[in-house]
Amino acid sequence: MHRPSRLAIAVIGALALGVSAPVAANAATNVTFETGFKPDVQFSPYYVAQDLGFYKQAGLNVTISYQKRPNLPQDVASGKVAFASATGDAALIDRAAGADVKYVAQQGQQYAVGAMWLTNGGPKITTPADLKGKTIGISAPGSSTDFGLTVLLNAAHLKRSDVKVIAVGFNETEALVNHQIDVAMTYTDNEPVNAAALGHPVHVMRVAKYANLTPTGIITGGKLMKKNPKEVQAFITATLRGLKFTLKNPDKAFKIAMKRQPEVVDASQVAIQRKILTARLAYMQAPKNHPLGWSNPTGWAATKNVLVQQKPAIKGMQQVKLPNLFTNQLVLKANVK
Repeated sequence: MHRPSRLAIAVIGALALGVSAPVAANAATNVTFETGFKPDVQFSPYYVAQDLGFYKQAGLNVTISYQKRPNLPQDVASGKVAFASATGDAALIDRAAGADVKYVAQQGQQYAVGAMWLTNGGPKITTPADLKGKTIGISAPGSSTDFGLTVLLNAAHLKRSDVKVIAVGFNETEALVNHQIDVAMTYTDNEPVNAAALGHPVHVMRVAKYANLTPTGIITGGKLMKKNPKEVQAFITATLRGLKFTLKNPDKAFKIAMKRQPEVVDASQVAIQRKILTARLAYMQAPKNHPLGWSNPTGWAATKNVLVQQKPAIKGMQQVKLPNLFTNQLVLKANVK
């Protein structure tokens, strides 16, 4: 004979006393958010939503992952990973490759890529036309920095043959300082801060000034969208609450984020991270007349246009239907302002 559980005993006792039986609380749903990167202050809104209980209140138990998954788009499309961080260009490329992913909320409101060059000893550049003849570093062919370069060249009516392009990985500051390159295409929400901290201030030319490309946001899989739209809505709403708190309380958000980087203890390094958060938040301000997370349709059209121009051509890019790739429905429903 099986021994009755404690819950069963409690129910029987409650019935005997004529009171309502206790109801077991619904277990939180386990979901994974894949950053595709290391712990960083750029993920402060997610850390805030986690530590302040926004995810828990939404019925979610969120794991923030930093794995380098070789097949992340497929993992998201299949539901193996519920959510992931991705730029608009990456989401477009994933979709063109056949991954059923959906971009459901935008974290920033500006594409955080641009050109930077040394203030001291660097070239004299004031417009994209001045890039002609320069040696320009990108992180890798087919990367966001590569696409950003396309925008700047287009703005000046320049061809790739008008510049010399070198892939430098994520060592753009070192390449600049060592004069291996004249200009670095980089993420302007953190690298200029790092360069200045090393004693090498830089000038910056933002891609966003010349084209409204879609920046980093959240993608999920079409499978999860169909199977459990409430789960997707819960994650988006809670994350946007985290973003709102971060924008209003950057010092508190910073303290929460730095818990993820216990190795950063030197006061000067902590100060650099704080400046980086300030720089990143400048890209995350709320869109005018829209709630947080809103994604501009014209930005998607501009992003696709840049990718269509890439040579060699990105297979399947022309066939991507933008309404199938992104939606503002969830952020409009969340209505976090």
